[in-house]
Amino acid sequence: MTKDYTSKKRSPQRNKTSTKPRSNRRQSRTPNRAPAWAWIVIGLLVAALVSLLLFLANRSDAPSVSNTKPASAAVPTETPTAQPRFDFYEILKEREVTVPDRSAEIRASVPDDINYFLQAGAFRSDQDANKLRVELLLSNLETNIEPSTKNGQTWYRVITGPFETRSKMAKARSVLASQGMSPLLLKRKKQ
Repeated sequence: MTKDYTSKKRSPQRNKTSTKPRSNRRQSRTPNRAPAWAWIVIGLLVAALVSLLLFLANRSDAPSVSNTKPASAAVPTETPTAQPRFDFYEILKEREVTVPDRSAEIRASVPDDINYFLQAGAFRSDQDANKLRVELLLSNLETNIEPSTKNGQTWYRVITGPFETRSKMAKARSVLASQGMSPLLLKRKKQ
């Protein structure tokens, strides 16, 4: 069965307006309240006033210059002004300490008959040692290969030098370090 909705009457509740009063936003707002920008301006003015008062208080502590002459200035009195006295010149001379020259002793303690060498590497095969020797010769370092036997095995040590001074040895060490090697320092007596 079909139903006819056109003849149906509308319910009276929908057409009724509510009896509750509407809340108006403008009525809930208090008209005495100041805007936010006014509070910011008032705060800035108060801060400026306080800083001005502090500036003036510090300024008033400074001695002021007046145009009037004091009465005591009319009669000059001769008072000797005390000159500062510096005594530290004499005190330092009295406390001077002489240090004995020990440089001759230090030079004597370092033996002159020592040569410095750097071991760049040690290899079991002679071919590997020769490869490293060629690389070091291209780096302008004087290099030798010394065979040595330890525990029945022969090792080929790649040694740079001799260096007569530590400064020359340090320069060669920096060249080896720039190539990624960490050399071993060897001291040997001159022959």
